[in-house]
Amino acid sequence: MTHTPANEMPGTSAVRNPRGVDVKSETNPRVFEVTFRMFKDQILNGELRPGDKLLPERELSQKLGVSRASLREVMRVLALLGVVEIKPGQGAFVRKPDLHMLQDFFGLVLAMEPALYEHLLEARMAIECRAIRLACRYAGPEVRAQLIDALDKIQQTVDDPDLGAEADFAFHAAIVEASSNKVLKLIYEAIASHLRRSHHERREAVAGKPDIIDSLSGDHVRVYDAIIAGDPDQAEAVLKEHFVLAQRTGRS
Repeated sequence: MTHTPANEMPGTSAVRNPRGVDVKSETNPRVFEVTFRMFKDQILNGELRPGDKLLPERELSQKLGVSRASLREVMRVLALLGVVEIKPGQGAFVRKPDLHMLQDFFGLVLAMEPALYEHLLEARMAIECRAIRLACRYAGPEVRAQLIDALDKIQQTVDDPDLGAEADFAFHAAIVEASSNKVLKLIYEAIASHLRRSHHERREAVAGKPDIIDSLSGDHVRVYDAIIAGDPDQAEAVLKEHFVLAQRTGRS
């Protein structure tokens, strides 16, 4: 639990203003921004921990030097993000964030920024190139089976943009899963809907081009073989070649 000053009730934690920001003189949007930042900073530096109970609204607003209305707005946002839990009749408590909720929020923000689409694809390449190196070390029987299943479906769906795109996505997602890195997986899942769109667009772009389809499908097999062989350099090299060819032809 957070250390409680002598003039505060035991079992409670007050968010303090460590930077001496004169939030009273700020406009409402600025008050919200400053207050939110103080919550975030004190959670990150450990002054507030999961399970800590915050002071009652009146006392907390006085400590922060902000209006209760502004404080309520901040609390609503923190509750939506899963950082704070408000229990009727008991008060507000710091809670461990729900990573999936943050993941959904991140995905929503990206969806509202279409200009970032190409940047997302570049981020995907960076994530997968690191993930495949880890996959060579950690890929277990279950993930290997997922890769084999995706490979089979890729071959079976060459003429179906929808099912084929999903098979392509499943193969690449399995690579990230095989990395056993929770952060890489979290980020990848947050951008999953955008990646599915990319796979679908690229599938449609090469429809009716069997030579290109065969070449790209062969890349998936080579990627799988490198993972099974436990050769991270070869696996990453093949994956990069695959990305280059996919960019040129319109399919990944």
